[in-house]
Formats: sequence, structure tokens, C-alpha cells
Amino acid sequence: MKRAAIVLLCTPLLFAAGCSASSQPSSAPAAPPAVSPTTSATGKATATTTATATATATGKASGKPVATPRCHTGDLKLKIGDGSGAAGTSYVALLFTNASDHTCTLYGYPGVSWVTGDQGTQVGSPFKRGGTQKKVTVTLKPGKAAHTIVQSSDAGFFDAAECTPTAVRGLRVYPPDETASVFVSSTGNQCAAEGVDVGTIWAITPGTKLDPS
Repeated sequence: MKRAAIVLLCTPLLFAAGCSASSQPSSAPAAPPAVSPTTSATGKATATTTATATATATGKASGKPVATPRCHTGDLKLKIGDGSGAAGTSYVALLFTNASDHTCTLYGYPGVSWVTGDQGTQVGSPFKRGGTQKKVTVTLKPGKAAHTIVQSSDAGFFDAAECTPTAVRGLRVYPPDETASVFVSSTGNQCAAEGVDVGTIWAITPGTKLDPS
């Protein structure tokens, strides 16, 4: 009796996996690829890049110190301090207190003039710059004060016809480099005539102690 021939049919599924009539066992599957050592290195490089970008964004990477801003008119509270006088000339400390919540600086001379009336009409010429104090940058922490010296003479020491004595109500003060002023009460008689009895304003210095020497 003849043996029936065995026909090996390959289905599409077998073609996909590979078709073989060999009775030999198929070779073992390939080992999974080794983990690339560059993966860790790449991860570290990414972390370094992110850290650098963050530092730059916050300004810490530059290493440049932030400059202390100057004191603006709204940062300051002004008032008259101690005074002294001799031979018809008076010296009064005008105090600048930092009323803000941040540190700021003052440098140079304020603009000062006498005023009168409800509208703050200027009396006489503005104070000229002078005195013996040198200009220095004064750093004011919140609550701390500096001062300038207001040097002036009483109108009674001048000829009335030349002086035109006028009652004043106070001082109009512009802090250094500012365009907004502050009124400081200080009554008396001053010359209204231009160029007569022009007062002197000194450079701003640290502290509140009056020292016109």
C-alpha cells in the first residue's frame, strides 16, 4: 500500500513567521539590545541645560549687583530739625527720612525756596548751593534719615526798601533729581526782592546732627 505523500502547506501566517520544512528546531531568539550608556548621559545633559536656563532667567547667572535706586519724592518724609544761629544768620537742619519699605539713595543738593500764601507763591530767589559739606552718596535704609542745612538771614537785617520783607509760611523742597516737591512748614519774614538775602542750601549728608562748621 502506497504511503500518501505529506504535503506541507504554508499559510499566510506561517509566511509571516517564516516557512521551513526542516525538522531542526528554530534558532533561539536574539537577545534584547543592550541599554545604551548614552541614555544616562543624555538625561544628565538635559538636566544641566535646564538648570542653566533657569539660572539665566532669574538673573542669578550674570553675577551683576543690582544698583540701589535713588530716593523719589514719594519715598521721603521731610521736616525741620535742630537749628542754631549767630550774627543774624540762622542754620537749620532739614531732615529727609526714608518712609518707604526699600533702601534708596540721596546725592547732592535739594532745590529750596521760600513760599507764602495758600497757593505757595515763591518769595525771593531760590536758595543757592554752597556750604562746606562735600557731595556724597547717602544710602538710606527704611526709617533712616539724612539732612541738609538751610542757611538764611532774617529780613530785619536788611533795608526794608531793598528787601521788601514778606511773611513766609514755609519751604518748597525738591529732593535731588526730582520734579515733585514737598512743602515744609517754617514761618518767619524773608526778603521778597530778587537777589536780596539769598539763602544757601548745603549738600545732603548722613545722619541728623546739625554741624554747620
